[in-house]
Amino acid sequence: MKTERMMTGRGLHGVAWVLTTLAMALTSTGCGDECVDDFDCRDQGAAPAGQRFTCAEKRCELRSISVPDADTETDAGTSTDAGTTTDAGASTDAGTTTDAGTETDAGTENDAGTTTDAGSGTDAGTETDAGTDTDAGSDPCEAATYDPKLGTLQLQTGFVAGEAASLPAAAGPVGVTPGPTYSLYTVVSDGYSGPHALYSLGTWPQVSLGAAPLFDVAAPADRGPSASLFLSPFVETDGQRVLTGYTKSGAGFPGSVGVYDVSTPASSTYVSAPSNFSAGVVPGAFLINGGGLDTVSAGLAVYALKTDSSPFTALKVGTLPPETGGSGFTAVSTHGVAMIGYFSDDTFLNEGRAVAPAAITEALRSGTPFAVADAPALAVGSNFVAASGHGEGVSVLRGDYVPPDYNFAGTDVSRFAFTVTEAGATVTVGARQPVLVYVDQCTRVTGMTAIGLDLLVGVDDKNGERLVRIQQAP
Repeated sequence: MKTERMMTGRGLHGVAWVLTTLAMALTSTGCGDECVDDFDCRDQGAAPAGQRFTCAEKRCELRSISVPDADTETDAGTSTDAGTTTDAGASTDAGTTTDAGTETDAGTENDAGTTTDAGSGTDAGTETDAGTDTDAGSDPCEAATYDPKLGTLQLQTGFVAGEAASLPAAAGPVGVTPGPTYSLYTVVSDGYSGPHALYSLGTWPQVSLGAAPLFDVAAPADRGPSASLFLSPFVETDGQRVLTGYTKSGAGFPGSVGVYDVSTPASSTYVSAPSNFSAGVVPGAFLINGGGLDTVSAGLAVYALKTDSSPFTALKVGTLPPETGGSGFTAVSTHGVAMIGYFSDDTFLNEGRAVAPAAITEALRSGTPFAVADAPALAVGSNFVAASGHGEGVSVLRGDYVPPDYNFAGTDVSRFAFTVTEAGATVTVGARQPVLVYVDQCTRVTGMTAIGLDLLVGVDDKNGERLVRIQQAP
């Protein structure tokens, strides 16, 4: 499976860094099914150019791939967006024998054997024909002009770039505490078998990797050289606790979330959480977009781990729309609106809806889930692969995976403002407002997270990886 480093979550995936933006869509399963999501169809081998395997009615089928209308690069979140065989590098995509040179193309006996055809310098291959330095070796990114903070990304009207800090090479997903002192955390992972550990990243903007791990992300039963884990692309924190997660191969994608207690590490714990993909923080609870939590199992849905009592309690708080084919992103605004995401089998895109604070509070109190389909939708206008709280709204990273290699190509980071009325019962979603725009693919956004009222963006280019704080202009 192809992955990319990114941030995301209110703690970062608003910034979770590895930001494994190509994440699998996590769904429920049944006995005898050929697949539960597109990730299972990787065993079908390489799909023809312009097509991909998708899981439809528990069977792997070929579907055409839609291409975005922009020269657009980043976990995450669904089978399509998380990395199919074609996306990860299929034979056809990476270079087949035919593409690299078949006998017919390279020279059959008839083609290569006549004096005129095979013997002339021009036909046999001049340097110009075979590839000059100019034709084969130029890189427009070497000649591009780079801003010290944002590289080739263009900041849009209404926003300013604040502090910036280098991101340690080992850092994965990043989480940020609510403030006013912003402590950063990250997950460091050594491959699928680990170890996988939570580390401190210091206090913003003095970013540095801690000397020793704080917490083992993997539950005791899932540690060791034989274990193979898929880290979830989030690190979320409410200031007292830090939430991380992972899944494994198997029916329903079993996995766990780890809850690290900052002040009392011995009280840290693990909770079963199959198909956990994204998470967010609301007062008194962590929201988890996944397939179950602890003893509560109701398929793909929104679950809550209530942290305002001991021991923690789990319940289902949200029902995803019927067209949901995989988990999506979760991001929470400063005034408590939760953008709940899902991968749509109707549009083959990540979608997001803004759930009102009052609906979340009532679901936590009563245990009666809210319906995500009843909440207003964000008019993103394209696919998106990361989301974060951003003041009284959220920001998303727009773009898609484009042929021939199906690498992610970003178009922009855009913000949607949320207006809350009627004592938190009603949310109005504002129009899309661009924050950062790609002019090329020389600099890419690797993730986003909230830092107070602002947005912390991960940026990567030839000058290295860094975090940049984006503030709204006064």
